[in-house]
Amino acid sequence: MTMSAYLWSTARDLRAVVMPAIEDAAVRETLHNGLRIITWIANALEADAPDGTTAPGGTGAIADTDRLGGPPENAAAWRGSGVAIAACANRLDTAEEGALGVEAAAIAWEKAALDQAIARVDAIEYGTVQADGDGPGHAIRLAPLQEYLQRRFGAPNLAITSFKPIHGGRSRQTALFGIEGCATLPREMVVQRGLPGGGAGPGFIGEAVQFDLIQDLLAAGLRVPTPVLVETEDPALGAPFMVVERARGTCCEPDFWLAPGDRSIVLDLAREMALLHRHDPGRLGTLLPQARKAWDEAGWLAELDDLARGWHAACHWPSVTMSAAIAWMRANAACIKDRRGLVHNDFLFHNIMAENGRITGVLDWEMTSIGHPGEDLGYAYPLISGTGHWDAFLKTYRDEGGAEVSQREIDYFALRAGLRLMNMVMAGGRDIFESGTADGVLPASAGAHFSQRLLHRIAGVLQEVLARDAERIAA
Repeated sequence: MTMSAYLWSTARDLRAVVMPAIEDAAVRETLHNGLRIITWIANALEADAPDGTTAPGGTGAIADTDRLGGPPENAAAWRGSGVAIAACANRLDTAEEGALGVEAAAIAWEKAALDQAIARVDAIEYGTVQADGDGPGHAIRLAPLQEYLQRRFGAPNLAITSFKPIHGGRSRQTALFGIEGCATLPREMVVQRGLPGGGAGPGFIGEAVQFDLIQDLLAAGLRVPTPVLVETEDPALGAPFMVVERARGTCCEPDFWLAPGDRSIVLDLAREMALLHRHDPGRLGTLLPQARKAWDEAGWLAELDDLARGWHAACHWPSVTMSAAIAWMRANAACIKDRRGLVHNDFLFHNIMAENGRITGVLDWEMTSIGHPGEDLGYAYPLISGTGHWDAFLKTYRDEGGAEVSQREIDYFALRAGLRLMNMVMAGGRDIFESGTADGVLPASAGAHFSQRLLHRIAGVLQEVLARDAERIAA
């Protein structure tokens, strides 16, 4: 696996998924030129020519493709061959008449190598490119859903008037849709389907349990979408699915990993989190996963050892930040008090709908478990701290009946959340891409971008945690 594979996957998905959706000619041409740059850089990062050959006279040394100028000029696309190419070119520059015959094999090789490079680029630029994962069962389809609703509700005139699949879920597939012709159903709804074949993994709860959980939380006063139906047996959509009424408003996250600028939404999140954490799940508690087997210091240390082993097994590079975070958690595990309750495990703005400064719906309950309330607080800490409203958030959370969790415990859970998420990114994104199990821009981005952004976030949290430690010592 070379870094070029990340670029090839990105180029293929941009060409297959994004290009067909662009109608503006100027925008389309900008994307086209961007794809040309990506594919040529991908060629420049390849270790060998596509057929695996190296230039005649190759020394095995690694060439600096930036200094050699890159593939369009001198075929230094293949770093294992670049030194030989440069040496041959130098001999031709300085040799006497007759050198062309001596170097005929190298001349022919460079032409063949460029032929292969152009063919690989043309396959994306001009060929028919299929999007990764495009095919039977990949997306929720309108017709089977409409037929199912007509049959279930005895409404032959029911028609789906709008239908929009939502991109982004790795464990579930979602689509927004509107209907007419059935007075007993909401006009605007959302369908969520498990992955065909059940690929979500053991940390995710099924649609039936989610449905019961959302009903329970709605009755308790949480702002969650109103459940409409759950289906676990009918094969209409190829996997279990549930339908809920669409929440009003829009997603709170203005862009990837950014918090909303509206302070009232931040404080509203604190209220919803407090309400969740103080809610008694009753019988649902037996249906939800237990976050861990032991809740004493030894249990936390055992969990940390597992997380640390996961990091060290997966990382391609050592990290002072990650090693320091693990060391801090190991030294401070004793601070955690035994508190248990409902934990969302992804309670942040990308899963929040809001309108006019108020939350209208908390979404994506698929990872809910019986855990420590500090897990949600620590997960939310980096983003909310960055808004400057953390103290107000925590005060609101406590005033609304949230659990008594100290800042030191939250520090632990903030670092733990980073370590846990890093392991998930490595195993569920980068590793399946690099092993060839999955292709496409989504898993590629886990290794090429998200892991570094996440490492930066963990480093920021660690800096704040160590600063608080220094203040405590000084006091």
